[in-house]
Amino acid sequence: RSLQFLYFIGHHHTIKMKSFALVCLLAVGAVAQKNDTQHACWKKSHPRGAGKPIDACAPGLVLDAGLCYKPCQANYTGVGPVCWENCPPGWDDTGATCMIPEKIISANNSACPWYDECGEGLAKGCSNCPPNQGYHDDGCTCRRPMQSFDKKSYGRGVGVPMVCKPDEQEQAGLCYPLCPNGSVGDGPVCWDPCPASNPVHCAGTMCGVPGF
Repeated sequence: RSLQFLYFIGHHHTIKMKSFALVCLLAVGAVAQKNDTQHACWKKSHPRGAGKPIDACAPGLVLDAGLCYKPCQANYTGVGPVCWENCPPGWDDTGATCMIPEKIISANNSACPWYDECGEGLAKGCSNCPPNQGYHDDGCTCRRPMQSFDKKSYGRGVGVPMVCKPDEQEQAGLCYPLCPNGSVGDGPVCWDPCPASNPVHCAGTMCGVPGF
């Protein structure tokens, strides 16, 4: 009778779902304390491990500084929402430009006479520099001036937040392995569905029969 009374209260106060849940919990708890598995039972559960931080991008996107973007085209590198042209081999990447710094080396003066060792006077032109490397012959030295150019760039859209991997479920900002066989995940636990003998979900962790 006490169980019927509790059910009567829950049935006639469905406007407040929390009240119904409390009634359901008390009713099933009362049955469970008597080990009456014909009317109520605990749901089976399985651990699925601790959640881990979200760390993946949706298919077709790449990760950069905590956000996911469209990948850049060939010969470009992404920095946030911008794709920048890569510098040629041998050039320094300074961010928005490519640069070869100034370089000074000794000239080859082996053909210069003793009285004009650098070829700047009577023996002008006797010194020489490495060919085809952009050096200017200054006599005693070879000088290659600094070279630079602005890199090409284009926008690739605003970054979007990371997501869980396809075989994971996101809950409360963490990623958990998917639950198998129709089980329902709740944090680090997978809860099995209620069996046919006790089909009514009640109080989250228990199952019962209709009209208990």
